[in-house]
Amino acid sequence: MYLILFLCFCLCTLTLLSILAKWIQFLRTSVLPYGKLNNTAEKPQSRSGQWLAQWTVPKSWFSHFYIVGLALAMGNAFEIGLFFQYHIRGPIMTLLYTLDTPQGSDTMAAQDCLVALMLFIIHLARRVYESLCIERPSPQARMHISHYLTGLGFYGAMVFATWVEGAANLGVWDMNKMIELKTSMTTNNNNDYYTLNHLDSERMAPTIRATLAIPLFLYAANHQHTCHHILGSLRENGSGYQIPRGDWFESIVVPHYLADILIYLAFNLLCGFQNKVFLCGLVWTLINLSITASETEQWYQKTFGDEYKKTYPKKRWIILPWVY
Repeated sequence: MYLILFLCFCLCTLTLLSILAKWIQFLRTSVLPYGKLNNTAEKPQSRSGQWLAQWTVPKSWFSHFYIVGLALAMGNAFEIGLFFQYHIRGPIMTLLYTLDTPQGSDTMAAQDCLVALMLFIIHLARRVYESLCIERPSPQARMHISHYLTGLGFYGAMVFATWVEGAANLGVWDMNKMIELKTSMTTNNNNDYYTLNHLDSERMAPTIRATLAIPLFLYAANHQHTCHHILGSLRENGSGYQIPRGDWFESIVVPHYLADILIYLAFNLLCGFQNKVFLCGLVWTLINLSITASETEQWYQKTFGDEYKKTYPKKRWIILPWVY
């Protein structure tokens, strides 16, 4: 419960800071802009703002979010597999068992935890591939160090979100539950792969939520990959910034952001919107990306002017169709 509360607190704090960074000039000018948005963003006027704005790292370090997140997710998966097969707690589970409590850690069914972790590993692996092989950030592009630290923390939180709210059902505090889970997944009783008489069949059976969440996840991931490929192709020949065309770009300014929101919506759907960490993550993603999306639309208008208006004579949705 303590880890869940800590992660939710951090995500809520980040959400509040994102809102403040948008509306407080000092933060908006010194922290908020990154990458190409720095070219047209308002510059800090105060000496303290200028000093703060200097704390930047290469935008290409975005790949670290996914590399570190993938390594952490694989480590978590290894620990769960080790616990499942040999009933041995790894370092993460040992810390959870020793320092945390099972209260609030039983809202996710065990098999939903496994599905969520598997999907998040797929998501991170794809993003590692895209960030290293498809995306081509400018060597001059920078982002504030606060963005970098936030990204590392966010993906770490989302890795734990996949299973920590079902840790009690995985048997972290009660080894018998893991033994029951293992037995249920290797025993076929009355043609029901997941269910034994002594288990809660409603929690163990494949859920309708999964049949809705997984297609949504794959649908959003496919479009995000397509959009990233379009953006990456614009710089294949070392050319400067261009106006992207194709796929969701025809109707949305930042469709890859929309896809990200849909991906986290899929995770919340899988959890029945009962996973507090995933829910906080979705809210932060929605607010943070919406703020960045509005800045991106302004950047397009300032950078391309009439060319942008001719390319998209009908005003596109910024990030959320029929909403914003």
